[in-house]
Amino acid sequence: DGGISLTEKGLEIAERIYERHGVIAQALIMLGVDEETAYEDSCKIEHDISEQTFEKLKTYLDKKR
Repeated sequence: DGGISLTEKGLEIAERIYERHGVIAQALIMLGVDEETAYEDSCKIEHDISEQTFEKLKTYLDKKR
């Protein structure tokens, strides 16, 4: 049917990447990047950003909301 199945570990990784994608895109939008570009750029950034940088970004954004 074209669907995929993930192991528990695979699902954890996918959820972590998806969270990064959303957080990074929202940060870019808050900086004034248009939504389409923000989500495109987020796809590129989400895989390479360090855990430390991501956590700091997330903490910063949580304080701004």
